[in-house]
Amino acid sequence: MSAAAPRIMIIAGEASGDLYGARLMRAYRESNPGVEFFGIGGDLMREEGADLLYHISQTAIMGFVEVAKHYPFLKEMFNRCEQQYRERRPDAVVLIDYPGFNLRFARKVKDAGGRVLYYISPQVWAWGKNRARKMVGLIDHLACVFPFEEKLFNDIGIPTTFVGHPLLEILETSDRDEFIREQGLPADAPILGLFPGSREQEVHRLLPAMIEGAERISERTGCSIAIGAARLPDSLYEQHVRGNHAIRLVRGATHALMQHSHAAIVASGTATVETAWYETPMVIVYRASWLNYQIGRRLINVDNIGMVNILAGKRIVPELLQDDVRPDYIAEYALMYFTDKKQRNATIAALRKVKEQMGTSGASRLTADILAALVHGS
Repeated sequence: MSAAAPRIMIIAGEASGDLYGARLMRAYRESNPGVEFFGIGGDLMREEGADLLYHISQTAIMGFVEVAKHYPFLKEMFNRCEQQYRERRPDAVVLIDYPGFNLRFARKVKDAGGRVLYYISPQVWAWGKNRARKMVGLIDHLACVFPFEEKLFNDIGIPTTFVGHPLLEILETSDRDEFIREQGLPADAPILGLFPGSREQEVHRLLPAMIEGAERISERTGCSIAIGAARLPDSLYEQHVRGNHAIRLVRGATHALMQHSHAAIVASGTATVETAWYETPMVIVYRASWLNYQIGRRLINVDNIGMVNILAGKRIVPELLQDDVRPDYIAEYALMYFTDKKQRNATIAALRKVKEQMGTSGASRLTADILAALVHGS
């Protein structure tokens, strides 16, 4: 391949990776218009011109047990990606999050003498530094999105640059009156936003308790309830709403709902970082299958699971895990944001400090520059 027309393999196994991958592709193409991308991604990466070997609808598999169930498919996918790598001989490989697959694939690429850029650090720090050290030699450069990761990985010998979070390129503010009018929400009532996750199994596990807890809060405070819907069928949510027409399903305006909610109940994951950027007080909830949780709790070595609390270095918003994801607990912890003004203001101040740690907009451009240097061997 010539320097003027590089070929890049890019692997993003989940929806968030598809979003960040598409923006990275666009930023890289600005300086390299003839670039060819291929690999794993979703609709957004396909729209940017990626030749997809697999779609994220096939690859977004969550949990130890689910991975084991899908092992034959994952092995087939891995082997095909390795074959395509050897046949197409890309100038570099970009791996976005998705660590279970991508770290193994990184080893194959390095064994073949290839170059690897890892974007969105695998959260191996949650598993202990020994696992992080196993990444040494597998990655030529790591573009991380949280500031504490830069020193951690540089200290163990992985060249790492903090590029800021790509969410900052996407998050924007909106007008409250316009949002309320468009969504048919009461103008004079505070909003309690529910964000049950982007996967069907998350919605099934979390939304029923979220709704019942929210209804208890609404009875006490008169707040309106709105669900931030992911790219999932309406029927998935409607079966849990149980005909309560006062609960609004918000589509295409999830960030506006985060911004304009008085408080939020949020599934652990990227949505907690997004909600923090809007400085909206929240309760974090997480529920996995019993077996997945038992395996995970023996491996993961962190005091908090919510990235908001990890960035803060302490628990600034409540976390409810597994059997504690109950309507009464949700109601108890979220109610304080409606009844205790001092506590709510303190939480907003703490979230503002977390927001300041996220850096500034421009992660895609900075990461594209790192990729260009890697492709050209500098």
